[in-house]
Amino acid sequence: MIKHALFISAACFVLNSFAQKQEKEFVFKIDGTIRNYQNKTIYVHHKKAEQSKTDSAKVVNGKFSFSLKNSEPTMYWFTTTNDANAQPNVIFFADNAPVKATLIGDSIAYSKIEGGAAQNDFMAYRQIITTLVMQQQLMQAEYGTAQQSGDNAKMMAIQQQFQTLNQEYVLNMINFIKSHPKSAMSAYVLGNDLSNPNVPIEQLMDAATYIDASLANNSYVKSVNKRLETIRGTMVGYKATNFAQNSPEGKPIKLSDFKGKYVLLDFWASWCRPCRMENPNVVAAYNRYKNKGFTVLGVSMDTNKDLWTAAIAADNLTWTHVSDLKGWGNEAGILYSVKGIPQNFLIDKEGKIVAKNLRGAELDEKLAEIIK
Repeated sequence: MIKHALFISAACFVLNSFAQKQEKEFVFKIDGTIRNYQNKTIYVHHKKAEQSKTDSAKVVNGKFSFSLKNSEPTMYWFTTTNDANAQPNVIFFADNAPVKATLIGDSIAYSKIEGGAAQNDFMAYRQIITTLVMQQQLMQAEYGTAQQSGDNAKMMAIQQQFQTLNQEYVLNMINFIKSHPKSAMSAYVLGNDLSNPNVPIEQLMDAATYIDASLANNSYVKSVNKRLETIRGTMVGYKATNFAQNSPEGKPIKLSDFKGKYVLLDFWASWCRPCRMENPNVVAAYNRYKNKGFTVLGVSMDTNKDLWTAAIAADNLTWTHVSDLKGWGNEAGILYSVKGIPQNFLIDKEGKIVAKNLRGAELDEKLAEIIK
């Protein structure tokens, strides 16, 4: 099956939460009209300090108004219920400029919002997304037709077109940020794509450098920078992100406890056959270099402590082990974007990641290279 193009998630504009810093507040007004929704209540939501905030206004003779406060350009959304997660909704960005809302009660997603610079930037980016999504939908229809007729050549050609479209999206995203360096929307767009596995992290890191320094205290920018720092901590050439989990005995162990040693951060599980098959190679490397400043920190993706500890004993894994016993929800695994196991990260004495996913002889060869 053809994979969904990466920009669909951007088109939906996930309602991400960003911590808000208390800067000087401003007041802005929303004046609106709404059709097919008489004598009811309209709701507007936003996020502040990781919490959804909701305001409401009565609709009188098809009109409503809000007077709201904030400290920076922020994403808001209208719903016809007081549930901030209700669908459909209509999203907009508000700054200190007045907002004019023209809503359709029985079709709110197709409403129109006019506002200040932040909303104009949002609509400009949304137009880029809409154009690409329309192309994607046509490709999906063509792919379905080719699939039904068994036309493999056509299917492959459309998949290649999808890849081109994905690349076009990334290029448009970067160009938008370049051309809007002082817009909070640029940081929002970048933050939205940090959750998109199809966008190369290196390109996101590069895009972040185009955001103007004047936005340093903007909460969207601070959130993006924090998340990028975490992501960097799982990449070769950067200092490994620290974390702490408990040993089988319940003792808290931190990755930073091993500073001054070469550490293989090894994600595995008792139920993972490829992991168990790789363990003898790790044991051999550990025994060969443990007296030369090398150790292993095993992070288990298990949920059953007894099975975890039994596997440690059976495979003679005599190094330090930790786990939070949350399986694929292991917090260190999430931090390091572990989607499959075995997976490992080789960390040098200064805490920098020097290699990833070393298997068999590769691990021994790398250790021989860096441990003199």
